[in-house]
Amino acid sequence: MTMNRYAVEAHAYWRRWLPQRYAALPDPIAFFTNLGEQVEEQVGDLWDQLVIANRAPVDETHEQRVGRLGLLKAEAEHEVLSEMVRLEPEGGATYDVHDDELLESDEQFAARMRRVEAQTEWLGTTTDALIDGTVTLDDLDDEQVRQVLEYMTPSFLRLLGTSIEDLHAEGRRI
Repeated sequence: MTMNRYAVEAHAYWRRWLPQRYAALPDPIAFFTNLGEQVEEQVGDLWDQLVIANRAPVDETHEQRVGRLGLLKAEAEHEVLSEMVRLEPEGGATYDVHDDELLESDEQFAARMRRVEAQTEWLGTTTDALIDGTVTLDDLDDEQVRQVLEYMTPSFLRLLGTSIEDLHAEGRRI
């Protein structure tokens, strides 16, 4: 079983702030893998609702659209994580100074932010190209399609006249 990023965050949060609940889990990996998948699904559903409710201005630029969609996704993630993962800490849960060893350095943070910016730019450019037809899903490998769908949610495929099921039937592993 592979944990998605929501599962990894939940695992770390529960281990630190909900130690009694964490200790009572018979199979933490299965629990957090399942929780992460539930969070991912609910984030996608809420993000879809937010995007539908927040219509794009007619004169919106590419950069504004990427920013608006990113903000809506962050809002959806915050809401779902607050409800499902970031529960009220248990009494007695404390911060351990040794946890600082797990924090990244300023240089690591800056490098991670550069990677995130480059990935966000690639995603924005690629989704625009998919929408305007200058790029097709056949031009992307399975990992790139997965990244686009994580960014845009699977309902994005409807704009392209396909679905996850159609892509699976074509032998795509997404």
